[in-house]
Amino acid sequence: MASKILERFQPLFQPRSIAVVGATENPFKLGFHALAAVTAAGFPGEVYPVNPNAGETVQGLRARHSISELPEGVDLFVYAIPEAQVLPAVRDAVSRGGRAGVIFAGGFRETGPEGERLQEELVRAADVGGMKLIGPNCIGIVNTQARLNATFASPLAWFPSGNVSVVSQSGGMGNCILNGLMDERVGLSKFVSIGNRANVEFAEMVEYLAEDPDTKVICLFIEGLDRGDAFLEKARAASRRKPVIVYNRGYTESSARTALSHTGSVASSEAVYRGAFRQAGLVQVHSSSEMACLSKAVSLGGVPAGNGVFISTHTAGPVIAISDICERSGVRFPPLRPEIAAAIQEFLPRHAVAANPLDLFAFAWTDSSLYLRSADLALRQEDIHCAVAVFVTGAGSGPAFPAREYAEIGRRHRKPVFLCLIAPALLSQELEDAQREGVIAFNTPEKMAHALVNLVRHRKHISPCTRTRPSSP
Repeated sequence: MASKILERFQPLFQPRSIAVVGATENPFKLGFHALAAVTAAGFPGEVYPVNPNAGETVQGLRARHSISELPEGVDLFVYAIPEAQVLPAVRDAVSRGGRAGVIFAGGFRETGPEGERLQEELVRAADVGGMKLIGPNCIGIVNTQARLNATFASPLAWFPSGNVSVVSQSGGMGNCILNGLMDERVGLSKFVSIGNRANVEFAEMVEYLAEDPDTKVICLFIEGLDRGDAFLEKARAASRRKPVIVYNRGYTESSARTALSHTGSVASSEAVYRGAFRQAGLVQVHSSSEMACLSKAVSLGGVPAGNGVFISTHTAGPVIAISDICERSGVRFPPLRPEIAAAIQEFLPRHAVAANPLDLFAFAWTDSSLYLRSADLALRQEDIHCAVAVFVTGAGSGPAFPAREYAEIGRRHRKPVFLCLIAPALLSQELEDAQREGVIAFNTPEKMAHALVNLVRHRKHISPCTRTRPSSP
């Protein structure tokens, strides 16, 4: 049986029907792109274009000339109309049994007292019928599992489906986070550009996503919170079930001023947010890239059972960078036990010393079995909880890293294995192949290091029953 919060938001995330108010054939208007986005996703339910100036059809669909012409009980209304038309359109939708809405237009609380008054009227009108509103001043929502793209960006329909959900106060930063996930080949479950938060707040979204069976990782971009106590209560409960990753900006005078004019958000001090997020069990990151990397590691089952890492390489420089970042933040590289060091030493090339970190020199670039044999031995050690291999890819012109065998070693020891596969994004097929096998791969030492640090920080907040294990490919 679905929980109350899942039932409450079903019309928003799993609608049976969608009305696009302002839909048009004119490609220079938002209504054109809003309708195109809905149809590009292959939405399986009824889609109703609404525009008083339309002909018989809009983009091949039968047009309605007013909301009053719609059947009763359309689940989701997408408003691609100017702000002056939004309030009466919401009232009309509520009178026809509309249950959820997405409002793109700005011109509300972010513009000052008059805009705030208009937004309050909007909320009152929606609340009369129990209508949940995303926005105003947003780019909409996506649910890949329901083939729902209620935005004005058709390409979001092509995002691979996965288990990471993103809620962003800023549409632009939401896109940055989505781009980061795409770069890291992480699949999306849901995306919410929450905008001005008319009558749907971060607290409700976190509560919903904590219950959502299709979401494994929750990502938040926050400019400011109006009801921090309610958010922290829901976020604390959510973080006991799933990782909640938060990226927060708006601390400086100029950025706080921009946040206020952007979504009407009042920022607070960095120290206050940092302390509150930590107490609630959230993992705070400092860039969209960092958020994408941590999301990938967690979504692929990469949370180690402790902070001990074994790392091996054929090139020392990247390991120096990884070690510096990691050891300053609580990640350890435990010394190898004498019997394990002795077993590794037996097959090492001349001049190499069995240690952690393990430098295999250039021999391991041509004989990659050295990585496999050393990781297999090191992962037997109780205080080593994961393995990291650092390898410069041949990008098709040299040896490839043996990802399948490496992943199998991780599964056998029930410990995650990581690969820092140094390659430009243009030549990243090897990285994608490794990930498909079950290896968690990054293409820079900095990404690798920050992912390890954040995984260890996340692990401190979760109970043993919620810790993840390496995923099967």
